[in-house]
Amino acid sequence: MIEHVVVGHRWNPEESEELRFGWQALQRQLPSSAKVLHTQASSMDMLWLEVRRLLALHPSSDASKGAVLLLTHPHLALAPQTLSALETALQQEGNDAVCWAFDSHHTHNNEPIDYSTWRGLERYVERKNSAAALQSVATDQHAGLVGLVSLETLLSAQTISQLKHVQVPHAFAHDFSDYRSSSRAEVIHMVPQTARKVLDVGGGEGGFLKALQQSHGCETHLAEQDAQACAVAQGNVDHVWQGDFFSAPIAERFDCITFLDVLEHTTEPWKWLERASSLLASQGTVVASIPNVGHWSVIADLLEGRWDYAPVGIHCITHLRFFTRHSIEALFAQAGFVLEAIDATHVAPPPWWHTDGMNAATSNALKIEADSLSAYAFLVRARLK
Repeated sequence: MIEHVVVGHRWNPEESEELRFGWQALQRQLPSSAKVLHTQASSMDMLWLEVRRLLALHPSSDASKGAVLLLTHPHLALAPQTLSALETALQQEGNDAVCWAFDSHHTHNNEPIDYSTWRGLERYVERKNSAAALQSVATDQHAGLVGLVSLETLLSAQTISQLKHVQVPHAFAHDFSDYRSSSRAEVIHMVPQTARKVLDVGGGEGGFLKALQQSHGCETHLAEQDAQACAVAQGNVDHVWQGDFFSAPIAERFDCITFLDVLEHTTEPWKWLERASSLLASQGTVVASIPNVGHWSVIADLLEGRWDYAPVGIHCITHLRFFTRHSIEALFAQAGFVLEAIDATHVAPPPWWHTDGMNAATSNALKIEADSLSAYAFLVRARLK
């Protein structure tokens, strides 16, 4: 029985709606009787030491039976059978083991992940681990995000490396903690090489601008609401404009303004584009990345009667608008822009996906756009008319 859950730190799980939603979803999967202890640990090794200190202050009623769930940070989505699979494995392996979930960085047999939604995560785990066995892991390679250990073992082992490490099929965690720090390499080619000054709106910690500066040599500006993200971004970009994009006293003119997965979070995205147009230099452009609600993963979920909101991704809990290529083109036209280029990031359908019989050459057939089905997000570059 899991008596304690000890959580490391990345971001405060209460500081944004996305993080709060993810943490609440994770909490619903935890045993209601377990004590949840938060720490400032930033790695599993640090967490192990912190756990021992904390549990000395919170003794268990029965140290011979209790188990401790270790979470590197709170920004994790667990597949449905994860905790029960870990508990079963720990019973089998005994008191000299730590049982780990596979995760999006450490997959079973190093197979690439092929899911894009929470229901897709469930399908992935069901398919990949259906006949898998426990896998031993070298003690110097324990880099998991979710682990289970007996309380007795934890209190007796000074370091985590002393123990046997086992990875458990059907136990799987998706890590979404990097959503504010990504370099967004797939978007960089959309920014003109001639852009000397670039503003990224809603760009989190400034990971994209840092990468863009390295590739383009441009001056970088970030407009970001969140104070903690802005504090980190100070070391990544030339100038940070903290606060609301519409009221920030931005007096500059920019060769390019980027909205990377931002416009779908707004009630009136055309107004954000109109605000951008007032800040563009002559011949300036806007670059945007916008999720495609027509992606096959969304359609697959709908065919199963599912639409599961998530902290990030196409089903992000804070998405207020949903787009396909057609509605993206209409949005930019409404805001007074002409599209210069449109590209896409692709997550292709898996082998089991097919539309045979739906695209036949008859008057009643659907006109299926194969490229749209595989487009996870559309990338747009536009200029003012």
